Amino acid sequence: MKEHWAEIKKFLKFGITGVMNTVVDFAVYTVLVSLTGMGLYVSQVISYCCGMLNSYVVNRKWTFDTQNGFFSLELVKFIVLNLAMMLLGMGIIYLCVEQMGFHKLAGKLVSTVLVMAINFVVSNLWVFRNKNKGKQTS
Repeated sequence: MKEHWAEIKKFLKFGITGVMNTVVDFAVYTVLVSLTGMGLYVSQVISYCCGMLNSYVVNRKWTFDTQNGFFSLELVKFIVLNLAMMLLGMGIIYLCVEQMGFHKLAGKLVSTVLVMAINFVVSNLWVFRNKNKGKQTS
């Protein structure tokens, strides 16, 4: 039961971090588009990367409590996973909105929930995998 609660706690931390990442992404995007006049797609890439950097910094220490260095194989895995999740999310939105007739916001909601769940599982099992799972950590 203790391990089950630890995973729930980790998932909640992952969700809170996701909200923070979304705020960072949206704020950077808004500044770039509104105040600098930068193009939409360049602004999107930059803002997404800022949210992704925030996600890596917070998740590696707070959510998954990793001991690896910042520049590590973990970072490479994180980038690969998040690029894949971005593409998956876009695909889910396309399917929901263009193929199934969902409202744009409903498609985004479905995409966000599914991608967050998959991202958490893969982050937990692959990116931030704790090799010392059997050992007690505080």
